[in-house]
Amino acid sequence: MVDFLTDDRAKVLRRLLYVVAGFGVVLVVLGLPLVFGDYVPYGAVVLAIAVVLGVLAGVTLRAVRDRTAAARRLCIATGVATTVLSVLLVPIWVGLLTVITGIGLLVVTVAPERGTR
Repeated sequence: MVDFLTDDRAKVLRRLLYVVAGFGVVLVVLGLPLVFGDYVPYGAVVLAIAVVLGVLAGVTLRAVRDRTAAARRLCIATGVATTVLSVLLVPIWVGLLTVITGIGLLVVTVAPERGTR
């Protein structure tokens, strides 16, 4: 078992990764009308971001669930990618929510474990 993945931290990380995957689904729903409408280039960018977030969330979720050694690196990579790619999503307001999720994922991953109560 990896030291940083305590039961409480793994639970919170799984929840945040489900949120990131949910944003991937929301971005597909928002990107399809853009592609079929007059905003094809931006719609393609939104769909590409949806695929990247969905794949990263899925891979990281599996690593956290299995408690692999790469789980911490994948959590950091997913948090950074979510935060950076959110900049491109700000025009449709979803970017503000995804950046908060990405930063939250980074904070939970990097923050030291709190003591027992």
